[in-house]
Amino acid sequence: MSAEPAPTLKRMFYREAIARALSEKMSQDRRVFILGQDVGRFGGSYREFDGLFAAFGPERVRDTPVAEAAMIGVAVGAAAAGYRPLVSITYMDFLMLGFDPLINYGAKVRYKTGGRLTAPVVVKTTAGAKGQGVAHSQCIEAWLMSVPGLKVVAPSTPRDAYGLMLSALEEDGPVVFVDHKRLFPIPGDVPVAPERTPIGVAEVLRPGTDVTITTHSYMTRVAMEAAGRLEKHNISCEVIDLRSLAPLDVDAVCRSVRRTGRLLTLEEGQVICGVGAEVAFGVQQRLGAVRVDRIGALPAPVSSNPVLEAACVPDAERVVAAARKLVGDESCASAEALAQGSLA
Repeated sequence: MSAEPAPTLKRMFYREAIARALSEKMSQDRRVFILGQDVGRFGGSYREFDGLFAAFGPERVRDTPVAEAAMIGVAVGAAAAGYRPLVSITYMDFLMLGFDPLINYGAKVRYKTGGRLTAPVVVKTTAGAKGQGVAHSQCIEAWLMSVPGLKVVAPSTPRDAYGLMLSALEEDGPVVFVDHKRLFPIPGDVPVAPERTPIGVAEVLRPGTDVTITTHSYMTRVAMEAAGRLEKHNISCEVIDLRSLAPLDVDAVCRSVRRTGRLLTLEEGQVICGVGAEVAFGVQQRLGAVRVDRIGALPAPVSSNPVLEAACVPDAERVVAAARKLVGDESCASAEALAQGSLA
C-alpha cells in the first residue's frame, strides 16, 4: 500500500502565518530581530508574535516602551549598521510619530550615503476600524505611497501575510507592512514549503467581465462579498487584490480594465489622495477614457460607536450600488446615494 503524499498546504490563522514567517527568517539569519510594545512575553497585541520570545529570547524579541519615534529610530539605525530588524507599531495612527526617522532617514539613507548604507527594516503596523475609535482606526497607507525609497505592502490572506513577510524581511530598504485588525483571526491555507509573495505584483482573486474592482487588505473580503451579490444582478466583477501599494501593479489592473471597460476602486482609507486615486490615474493614463468610480471611508473621524463606525467604513452594499451604477443599472434607485456614502 503506497504512502499518502505529504500535504502541500497547512491551515492556519493570519496571525500564525506572520509568526511562522518570522520564526523561519530568525532561524536562518541572526541579524533579524524584533522590537516593539508587548512583542515579548505577551506575543504581540494580536498574538502575531506568539512563541518567538520563548524560541529566541529577550535579545532578539525586545519589548520597548511606548515610544514610536525612538523604536523606529533604533530600528533604522540598527538596519544601517547591518542588522535586519522588524519594529512593531501596534496602531497605524501612531506611525506618524516615527515619520522623521522612517521617511527622512530610513527611506533616504541609500541616497544620502551614495549607496554605502542601506536600511533593511520592516515596520509592521495595524490599520482599520474595529470599535477602537478615532485615534486607533485610521488607514493612512496612501500617505506612505509617495515616499521615494519606501515600499508598502498590505496582505489580505494568511498565504500572502506569510509570503509578503518573507519578501519584506529580505528587502534591502525599508518596507511598511500593513495588517488589518480584522484579519488576524482569519484562517487560510499556507504552503508548507517556503513560498514568497513578490512585492509589486497584484493578484486576481475572482475573474469577471463587466467591472474591475481593485482593493487591498480587509476590503478584499468586502469586495468578494459584493461580487457574489452582483452576480445575482448578472454583473460579473473581476476582483484584484493589489497586495503591494508601493510599488503598485498598475499593469495588472490595466489588463483587466481593457476587458471590462470599467474600474471601481475600494479602500478603507479616504478617497482624497487615496490608493484608488493613484490606481485610477494610472489606468486612465495608459488606457485613456475609462468609466471609473472610487469608494472609501466617509470624510469623518471613525467613531467607536458601532453604528457610526459601520456608516463610515465601506461595506458590500455601497460596492454593489456603485458597480450597478457603473454598468448603467438604473433599477438600483439608491445607487448614487449609497456610492457616495450618503447617510440620508
